Amino acid sequence: MLKIKKEVIEEIKRQGEEGYPYEICGFLIGEIDFENNIRTAVEAFQVENQNKERANDRFEIAPQDYLKVENYADQKGLMIVGIYHTHPDHPDRPSETDLRFAQPDMSYIILSVKNGKAENWRSWELINGKFQEEQVEII
Repeated sequence: MLKIKKEVIEEIKRQGEEGYPYEICGFLIGEIDFENNIRTAVEAFQVENQNKERANDRFEIAPQDYLKVENYADQKGLMIVGIYHTHPDHPDRPSETDLRFAQPDMSYIILSVKNGKAENWRSWELINGKFQEEQVEII
């Protein structure tokens, strides 16, 4: 389950609209209750999409950006709890490419941005090698 601050989702929508027609990406920062499998996202941290050749339908995060965000979260006593990205003019469900790079114990928010306007979004988690839609509570 993902608990996410309303301000975080609004920020992701803003970033998605601003970055359209390209995929934007970033990290969800917060806390994880491993015992109850609950991730709480309190901040969105956008990073640059490193995939310049196919930025309209692929995203890639540089290892140094991952480390930068991990250090940032550590300094705040938090951790990376997920990754978000947009699907310009495509549905808010994971692609085969998304599945190839996914890791367990993370939330994956996908925001559909159509004609420059943020539309639907859903969160996914990797269970037994497959994405399953994750229950979300906006806090």
